[in-house]
Amino acid sequence: MAPEPKDIAGNSGNPGVRARVTGIYSRLVLLARELPEQMSSGENADIKGVKRLIQHLTEMISDDEPMVLGMALGESRYDYSYRHPVNVCILSVALGHKIGLSKKELAELGLVAFLSDIGKLLVPPEVLYKQGVYDQNDWRIMRRHTVQGFKAIFGIPHADEQLMRAAIVSFEHHLHCDLSGYPAVCHIPEQDFYTRVVVIAEWYDALTAAKSYKEGYRSPDTAIKTMLEKAGKELDPVLVKVFVSMMGIYPVGSFIMLDSCELGIVVEPHAVLLKRPRTLVISDAQGHPVRPFIAALSKRDENGKYIRTITKTLDPNDYKIDYASFFYRKTTHTGKAR
Repeated sequence: MAPEPKDIAGNSGNPGVRARVTGIYSRLVLLARELPEQMSSGENADIKGVKRLIQHLTEMISDDEPMVLGMALGESRYDYSYRHPVNVCILSVALGHKIGLSKKELAELGLVAFLSDIGKLLVPPEVLYKQGVYDQNDWRIMRRHTVQGFKAIFGIPHADEQLMRAAIVSFEHHLHCDLSGYPAVCHIPEQDFYTRVVVIAEWYDALTAAKSYKEGYRSPDTAIKTMLEKAGKELDPVLVKVFVSMMGIYPVGSFIMLDSCELGIVVEPHAVLLKRPRTLVISDAQGHPVRPFIAALSKRDENGKYIRTITKTLDPNDYKIDYASFFYRKTTHTGKAR
C-alpha cells in the first residue's frame, strides 16, 4: 500500500552554493515582476541587470546542469506567472548547452528566453489571473500578448541586436513549427532557431505547472509523452529528441515511487536507459524519512533482476518537503549509488 503524504524535511546541503543559485533565481523572478511595470510606465527597463544575472546562470548550468535544473523544477509550481520566465530561461539554456551552443550564444538564448513571454505580463490581471474557463473574449485578449511583447521589447530605448532577436522570439513563441498557431503569419519561411528552442522549454514548464486557464499539474513524464506526440507538427522533432535525452523519460525533479514503496527524486537521467535514472531516495517503504542516498535504477541483483523500478510519479505539492533543497546535497552528485 502506498504511504500517505507526510512531511519529509531536507537539509540545505551546501549553503553557499544553494544561496548563490537561490539568489540568482529570486532576483530574476523579481525582475520578471518589475520589467512589465517599467515598460508600461516608460521607465528604463533594467536589461543590464537581467543580462548580468543570466550570464551567471549560464555559467552555473555549464558547471552543474542537474543542480540548476533541480532548482527550477523543484520550485513552487503554483506561483506561475513570474517564475515561468526564469524556468523557461533555465530550460532553454540547458537545451542550448546540450546541442553545443557557445557561451556567448547561451547567454543570448537565456535573455531571449527570459523575455519571450513578457507580453503575457502586460495582459490585464482580471484576464491573466481569471479563475475558471476562458471565454472567447478572454482568449482574444490573451492571444494579443505575442504582439504586445514584440512591441514592448522593440520599444526599449537603444535596443541592441540581442533585444531585436528577443522581440522576434516573443512574436513567434506561440507559432508551431509548421507555422500554425498564433499570430497568423503569411511570409515567414520558418521559425527563428531560438524560437524553436524556447517553445520546447515553454511547453515543458507550462505542462508541469498548474495555471488557471490550462489543465492542472501534469507529472514530468506525462509532459514528456505529450511533447513527443506533438513533435513534427507543433514542436521541432529533432530538438524534442535532444530535450528528452537531456531530461529522460522521468525528468530531473520528478517525484517518484519505486516498486519497493520508497519515495525518491530523479536527479540525473541515464544516458541509455531512459526509464532508469539516478534517483535520490528520501523515504523508506513506510514513508519515514531516511538519510538520502543515490539509487542507480540500472543496477541488477545476482539474478539479473532490477533492484528498483519506478512504479509511478507523484505530485510534489502533495508532500510537504523542502523539495529543491535535495539538489544541493553532496550525495546528489558524488554519493556512491546503491
